[in-house]
Amino acid sequence: MSAQGRKDYAETAESTPTRILAVDDDADILYTIAAIGEAAGWHVDGASDGEEALRRLRDESGYDLVLLDYHMPNMDGLTLLGLVREDFPTLPVLVLTVDEDQETANAFLDAGATDFALKPIKAPDLIARIRLHLRLAAAEQRLDRRVPDEELPKGIQRQTLDAIIAALREADGFISQQDLAERTGFAYQTVCRYVSHLEDVNLLDVQLKYGKLGRPKKKVRWREK
Repeated sequence: MSAQGRKDYAETAESTPTRILAVDDDADILYTIAAIGEAAGWHVDGASDGEEALRRLRDESGYDLVLLDYHMPNMDGLTLLGLVREDFPTLPVLVLTVDEDQETANAFLDAGATDFALKPIKAPDLIARIRLHLRLAAAEQRLDRRVPDEELPKGIQRQTLDAIIAALREADGFISQQDLAERTGFAYQTVCRYVSHLEDVNLLDVQLKYGKLGRPKKKVRWREK
């Protein structure tokens, strides 16, 4: 990918426009997302239920990201996400929800969700989140995978792990876990869990800063070859 492509993945060449699939049973929401996507220079297709979404993903190759509603009839967003992950383990999936409780967030993260966007939708926030994860997905494609593809520990999802590795590699030197959470959009607790795993497999350099009180502040850096 060119430098311009890395600068803003959404602004790709006309021959390869960014394609997004929005899944929501509310036609007004789909219209709003399509309008936001058009303003950002993306092509947005809509699906009104899980079955249509799966058909589009399987029959129409080339989607770069999925926006997924949580509350839908017949097949809710969590069930659909599990099916999507079976066929598309690295495709960025952002969940649209009015729920802000940690239990719901953990369930989606464990199922492989990339990030969340709250309803009612705010265009600047949604565009920023989509651009972030498009950039991370592009960076992931450039990774020379140093983490083997054997079975990962329980609670560690490949897609989430790759996104965190991409952010670590793009960071300029050591970075705190809080900053890493802000860059990736994942919950702080999730980032800590994945950082701990990367430490266990010796892929991170760790820097501890001791203060007068409390635990030392930890920063980490991707260990290059």
